[in-house]
Amino acid sequence: MRIINTNIRQNTALAAGLIICLMVLLPGSLLAEDDERQILQAQIESGKNLNSRAQKTLFASRSKQDRGDHEAAAGVMGRWVADHPDQQHHLLSFNWAVSQMALGQPELALKNLETAVTLEPRFARAWLRLGEAAYELGKYSQAGQAFARGYQYMPNAQPEILYYSSVAWLLADKPEQAIEGFEVLLKNHRETATVDWYQAMVAAASETERPDDAKPWLENCLSDNASDPDAWYLAYQFAASSMDYERASVCLTVVGFLRPLERDEFLQLGDLFANCGVPLQAARNYEKAVKYPKSVAPADDLIRLASAWMAAHKNEKARKVLHSAVARNETAKLWALLGDLNYSEENYKDARGAFERCVELDPQYGRGWLMSGYCSMEMDEPAMARQHLEKAAGFSDQRQMAQNLLKRID
Repeated sequence: MRIINTNIRQNTALAAGLIICLMVLLPGSLLAEDDERQILQAQIESGKNLNSRAQKTLFASRSKQDRGDHEAAAGVMGRWVADHPDQQHHLLSFNWAVSQMALGQPELALKNLETAVTLEPRFARAWLRLGEAAYELGKYSQAGQAFARGYQYMPNAQPEILYYSSVAWLLADKPEQAIEGFEVLLKNHRETATVDWYQAMVAAASETERPDDAKPWLENCLSDNASDPDAWYLAYQFAASSMDYERASVCLTVVGFLRPLERDEFLQLGDLFANCGVPLQAARNYEKAVKYPKSVAPADDLIRLASAWMAAHKNEKARKVLHSAVARNETAKLWALLGDLNYSEENYKDARGAFERCVELDPQYGRGWLMSGYCSMEMDEPAMARQHLEKAAGFSDQRQMAQNLLKRID
């Protein structure tokens, strides 16, 4: 599942920057009077238990924050705390941390946010800010726990908060905790679930000993996003990593129906069909990769294409590819494959010529010497066969076969 994990770890680097968008809760903005969490958070953020001087300090700091002057706002709070070390309060610590985050000081903010949630463990916005700071500092376990607590207490909490909590657990290499969050998320918020959520769930499952636990969620993803190529690409990745090449080839083919495939994706699809024993389809996809606009196919891709045509018994197509390739930039591998093609057609003269050119380019290619010997024996030229086979016997992989053939000549 490493393909999926790599994508997750790259994509979620942007997650922390979005978290702030989810933390809009103003004291008194009650959306439902009977919502206990709304009432609780309004009480927590009211600051009624602050003395008058502390309230004035908080108001002064918030006013500067509203004007975007976070340095001055942080200064107000810093001086208050220094002068009144015995008058800690969750709102004061939280307000100071807000400015410190805006100033790019997550280490300092983290300490104040830890103080805030210690003083008031039910303070939803402080937990969310704590998660943001911890995430930015790479403290993913702490971030995962903080986002989960924020989700627990936040009125009308956005499901994205739970997503960030689970992603943080995943980045902390704690997939079991991540799965618990993703299961709640995908079960309770399926109607708003995105492909990214399912991708993260699959990545978490792949990190455990039960990767197949992701299959039901993946089916939900495809059912709900049947026209989204990203959903089918995720299904392809999962199947390929599970070595279910037939399923993977189907999913990647569907991706190609929904959006144009990239050059590398045509190669991947060709490899899948080759592994499924469908060489004709493999060749057709390799050919699309080779002919991809504004790209020059390397020799290895041409070898894959020619090999697939040969496996599909389309020798003339394979020959055309190989002759074009060696004319452009000959390599030992290309000549060896051309030799194999001629040998399969019992064209031993041209086959030997191809293998001889192969060992000219790479004298250390033992199989080229062996096959040259084979061809010479088929052409009833024992002296030439002996010369090639004696060369082949100098290579460990070909030694036994070459010695056996030399005995036949004797």
